[in-house]
Amino acid sequence: MPALTAIPEMDLWTRWKERGDESAREELIVRHMRIVKFIAGRMAIHVPSSVEMDDLIGWGVLGLLDAIDRYDHRQDIKFTTYASIRVRGSIIDQIRTLDWAPRSLRAMARKLGEARDKLRHELGREPTADAIAGVLGTTIEHVEDTVAQLQTAQVLSLQDYVASEDGGEPQLLDVMSDPRASSPDAAMTERERQERIVQAINGLPDPQQKVLHLYYYKELTLKEIGAVLEVTESRVCQIHSAAMKTLRKAVRGDT
Repeated sequence: MPALTAIPEMDLWTRWKERGDESAREELIVRHMRIVKFIAGRMAIHVPSSVEMDDLIGWGVLGLLDAIDRYDHRQDIKFTTYASIRVRGSIIDQIRTLDWAPRSLRAMARKLGEARDKLRHELGREPTADAIAGVLGTTIEHVEDTVAQLQTAQVLSLQDYVASEDGGEPQLLDVMSDPRASSPDAAMTERERQERIVQAINGLPDPQQKVLHLYYYKELTLKEIGAVLEVTESRVCQIHSAAMKTLRKAVRGDT
C-alpha cells in the first residue's frame, strides 16, 4: 500500500468521506495547513499586538477542521476556495469576541447588553432605545451615544483586516451582524444601521476620522490625542463631540 503522502488527493477524500478513514483525514489536514498559515500571516499584519500569531493559527485550524468535515468532494468547487472561507471566518469569529472598546465604554456596554437581553426575553422582540433607557434609568440620547461609540469602535478595528474573498473592499457588514438578533427583520435593521455607521464615518472630515481612530482603535486618551495632533485636549473633545453627533444621527437613521 502506498504511503499516504503519495496518494492523490481525490482518493484521500474518497477514503475519508466514504469509508471514514481517519488517517486520510489527518493527511488532508497536513496538506492544507498552508492555507491556515497563509491567511493567519496576512491577518497578523493588521491585528493588535496583543493577538499572537499562534492564536490566529489555532483559530484558523478550527476552521480548517470544520471545512474538511463539511466539504462535499463531489461538488464542483475547489477545496482551497471552500477552506479559505471557513478558515478566515473562524479567525474573524474569534477576533470578534475580543473587547475592542476603550475601558470607559466597557461598563456601560455590559449594562446595555444586559438590559437589551432582559427586554428581549420579556417582550419577545428587539427592544427600542427608549425601553432600554427606561431600564437603565438614563436618557435615549445616552443609549444612542453608547451604541454609536461601540459600533464606531467595531468599525475602526475590523475594517483594517477583514477583506473580501477577492481581495477587494472590506465586507464589514458580513462580520458585524448581531448574532443574537431575534428575527430576520431585526437582523436586517441591525445591518442597515451598521451600514449607515460605516457611511457616516467615511463621510467625516479628516480630523474627526483621525480622532476616532486614535481614541477607539489605538485607545489613546483625549490628552494623548491632543499631543499627537498638536492641539489642546479641549479641542480634541470638540472634534470628538462633533463626530459623535453625526454618528448618533446615523444610528437613529436621521438624514
